[in-house]
Amino acid sequence: MEVFAWVGLLVSWLLLLLVMKFVFLVLRVLKQVRRLAQMSRDAAVHLADNLSDDAFAELELLAAQLPEAVRQLPRSAAVARPSTSSVSPGIGGRFS
Repeated sequence: MEVFAWVGLLVSWLLLLLVMKFVFLVLRVLKQVRRLAQMSRDAAVHLADNLSDDAFAELELLAAQLPEAVRQLPRSAAVARPSTSSVSPGIGGRFS
């Protein structure tokens, strides 16, 4: 009977060590997630600091000009054809 008690105690210690290992693995992953979240936050703050209201105003003006610039493209740009019929001329493709 005493042998069963020692085996049970040993198994319980091994299970405890296994659970502790999983807890530390989860804590390590959470620590990395927190670090990445802080890096993302810092990057967003620095981007916001670098972009002024003037930059957003310029971007809005450029975006407003985009539809007119697209309308002024020549019609042949819409049906542009490749200048080669194959990527590798040595495999049977020829230049057009």
